[in-house]
Amino acid sequence: MKNYFSLKIGIALLFFCLITGTTKADKSSRFLKKANKAATAFAKKASVGTDYTFKIDTVLVDVQSKKVKLGMKETFAYIPFRLENTTEFYNWYEDLLGRRFRNYSVSIESMGKEIHELIPNIYRNQSVAIDAKRLSQSVNTKLPVVRNISANSNFPEGLSNRNIALWHSHGWYYENTLDRWEWQRARVFLTVEDIWTMSFVVPYITPMLENAGAEVFLPRERDTQKHEVIIDADGSTKGCTYQELGEALQSGKEVGFGLKVPFLLEGENPFQMGGTRQMMANKNTTSQVVYTSEIPESGKYAVYISYVRNDENITDAHYTVFHSGGKTEFLVNQTIGGGTWIYLGTFQFEKGMNGKIELSNQSNETGKLVSVDAVRLGGGMGNVVRGRSGDMDQLLKLRDAQGFALDWSKWLPFASQRPRYQEGARYYLQYAGMPDTLVYILNKVKVDYSNRGKDAAAFAKREAGKNDYKDDYQSRGEWVNYLLGAPNGPTANPEVKGLGIPVDMALAFHTDAGTTPDSTIIGTLMIYDTTNGPDSFKNGQSRWASRDLADIVQSQVVGDLQKLYFPQWTRRGMWNKQYSEAARPKVPTVLSELLSHQNFADMALAYDPRFKFDVSRAYYKGILKFLAFQNGQKYVVQPLPVNYFQMKMEGRNVRLSWAPVADELEPTAVSKSYKIYTRIENGGFDNGIEVNEPTYLCRDLKPGEIYSFKVTAMNEGGESFPSEILACSLPADDKKPVLIVNAFDRICGPETYDNGKEAGFRMGEDEGVADKTDLAFIGEQYDFNRNSQWRDDDDSGFGSCHSDQETRIVQGNSFDYPLVHGLAFRNNGLGFISMSDEAFEQKNWSATDFSALDIIFGEEKTTKPLYGLQKKDFSLFTPKMRQAISGFTSVENAKLFLSGTYIGTDLELCGDTLAKHFAADVLHFKQMTNHASRSGCLYPVNAVKADFPSEIHFVQEYNPKIYKVESPDAIEPKGENAKVLFRYKGNNKTAGVCFDGNYHTVVIGFPFETITTDDERTQMIGEILKYWGMK
Repeated sequence: MKNYFSLKIGIALLFFCLITGTTKADKSSRFLKKANKAATAFAKKASVGTDYTFKIDTVLVDVQSKKVKLGMKETFAYIPFRLENTTEFYNWYEDLLGRRFRNYSVSIESMGKEIHELIPNIYRNQSVAIDAKRLSQSVNTKLPVVRNISANSNFPEGLSNRNIALWHSHGWYYENTLDRWEWQRARVFLTVEDIWTMSFVVPYITPMLENAGAEVFLPRERDTQKHEVIIDADGSTKGCTYQELGEALQSGKEVGFGLKVPFLLEGENPFQMGGTRQMMANKNTTSQVVYTSEIPESGKYAVYISYVRNDENITDAHYTVFHSGGKTEFLVNQTIGGGTWIYLGTFQFEKGMNGKIELSNQSNETGKLVSVDAVRLGGGMGNVVRGRSGDMDQLLKLRDAQGFALDWSKWLPFASQRPRYQEGARYYLQYAGMPDTLVYILNKVKVDYSNRGKDAAAFAKREAGKNDYKDDYQSRGEWVNYLLGAPNGPTANPEVKGLGIPVDMALAFHTDAGTTPDSTIIGTLMIYDTTNGPDSFKNGQSRWASRDLADIVQSQVVGDLQKLYFPQWTRRGMWNKQYSEAARPKVPTVLSELLSHQNFADMALAYDPRFKFDVSRAYYKGILKFLAFQNGQKYVVQPLPVNYFQMKMEGRNVRLSWAPVADELEPTAVSKSYKIYTRIENGGFDNGIEVNEPTYLCRDLKPGEIYSFKVTAMNEGGESFPSEILACSLPADDKKPVLIVNAFDRICGPETYDNGKEAGFRMGEDEGVADKTDLAFIGEQYDFNRNSQWRDDDDSGFGSCHSDQETRIVQGNSFDYPLVHGLAFRNNGLGFISMSDEAFEQKNWSATDFSALDIIFGEEKTTKPLYGLQKKDFSLFTPKMRQAISGFTSVENAKLFLSGTYIGTDLELCGDTLAKHFAADVLHFKQMTNHASRSGCLYPVNAVKADFPSEIHFVQEYNPKIYKVESPDAIEPKGENAKVLFRYKGNNKTAGVCFDGNYHTVVIGFPFETITTDDERTQMIGEILKYWGMK
């Protein structure tokens, strides 16, 4: 968003005494002229080094009281104020005023505040008093809505017992002037803001806040799972069952969820369509409700519960979620948060009757009520229909007559036909039970535009089609107020009961428009509001707390980005304006514009998942510091993920070890303990075991079974993101295990280029590697001309991209490939253990302990960003890697298997000629070409068909389970005893080579894990083992 200001200087002369003679009048006039001249010079000097031209609002001189007050226009307050620059500003202005004013007291103001008052509380010291009205005005004594009692999530110096409203911008919505569903922003640079911002909020910012102990509420669907399962006493998804056990339950007095129709029309509330049940709390379990789900497809599903809010309800309703990793237990405070979907967590479920949630009446609050309503698994597809009134009337008649028997083709064209997570907040809030006219239908009344003169008709036509558009962005603030409830309820009815959740703050996460002609960054803007209503919220807290929040978060974000990525990252202003998302919530709130999604330089940096992680961590840190100071608490930042992860066999046990990672930007982020999560075979992970040292002995593992582990670091402030995942399977006999090394660490954005006239993302060259998944990619860029102009969101100029991938989620680096490789070895009768490449390079292992070495290179490749500070990273054959491999091959008859997309290409990219010699002399291959095949198939050469009889297929098109290989390598054998093993079907380029000398190697130019099926992977490993004489 751009803002242009027409600034007008107003100069006022203030007298507090009567002027009876010309001498005093002349003196006052001279003083005023001097003060005004000094103010003009001050404004010019203060503007240097900023993006603004500061202007004077007023200059007030009181000759009798010897006071000068300089009032600056609002733009002056866009910048951050600290003790250092406020002192400097006063020194400048006093110097410019000169000796004539040496006995005057001077004040500099903007927006009615003396500039010291614009310093956030957290940055003040004894010389500037804390503004107590900006601090939290009441202590939250309510228990959280949800407590996970299977995990240690109490972090006293983190965000425990804090409630945060957070959302990402825009979303798929119905535009009634065009009678179509569409995005609210333009498709540019591979994405669209409506889901681009979700790729920060959902995978990064939200879990960081939750890992610090906060409960995070979102007004858009967070779960990308397209399937949805509902279990309810009023009717469940086919195959699912609702069952009451023990003492009889009673019908509740209030209405509840009941989706008794195939779709929702405008204003219909599914939480008003059904009934509820209830049971009396007891010290021991005497009544129980069991929700059993039939899972349509194996995968991760968010689990939501619902109940009726009542002061007579218990605060420790006991829910147990049974999933493929075991069971996880929760206590829910049913005195707040009822009548909507309450998120418990996301879990792995296997296809079939494998999901179950139990609610018991066991409680420490005997005699109170336990409310029972629906349970939901998965995000699902949008089910709100929108269209012209005649079409909607006809749909209603059909639905009334046929109900669920109505053919889906009759109503689906009027729905979004998108996964619910892509829709705007307006539709999710309807599905989540929000009251329509208080929260998400706010623009029904026609506005009189007659005062617009000749533009009245055009303006009315333009605005008439924006009901859903306006409702969507306005609903978010009113949703926050409904979470709060009386006396801070929605604008239309502040006394509505609402949900009673003590929300501490809100953040709206956006990206902006705007372009530059070169590598200049648009940068980060913050918007807050102090002008919408009284100067304080109902609880007495000053609205200026929102400026503190904006300043702290912006300082953290810009500071971290300047240190890590781009020293010239632009700190834009802090606007005090009535933008709805900043103005409506009745808690401290900021609307953040991180960067410009329309500017290539911003996006070239921001498409890197490492950037997303680091900037999201900055938002989390800013929020943490704000809330800690607000509540008079110390803060500790959660640690970074561990590295140097390694396994060692100790008899029938396996020892895990790892190393904590220091955070150079945050001294408090020190690891104090760790949590090890375990998975058996292809199930889900358990709830973890906490340990104090960076090592753990896994005892009595069952031979032949695959165990996987991941580790997090913990401290008083929270829990880190998890490590990569290692897997092992102990040998069932005396055979030595295989050592699997995960050397696929790379995550990055797509290939970029900029020649001055053209710039963009070259997906055909390298699509980049997502961090697990990319939910924001919508299609390849097709307009690379920097001079192409935006004309409409359907013709968005430079950066325009296709939309054919909008409903797909792109697979990236899962950091879970030792399981995939290990399964193939286990299925061929061999045990295995695994370690990270960092641990492998330390050479704290013995080659004689292993029957073979398998190094996973995946899509590892030397990567250097187009712009910014980051150096080359992710090279394959680094000096340490070469030394470690050479150490393994120095053992007589060693066996080595290498696979990767860029295993040959990187010999040039890394810029190290020794890597090329190493490949030739030790691994016995040389590079031929990249982009070697698009067939996705290889076959064995005639000379080895007896050992390798079958074709092998790998992924080169979109696949919902594994990343695709856009540019496999063709390699050639090098040296004596090296030969061709496989060729790509279609063009016969060499796909794999082998060497048989004092040791044996097989090297293939695509990732083994992208072979399409477990059976084919097992087959290929079996054939290699047979060729090596190991089977």
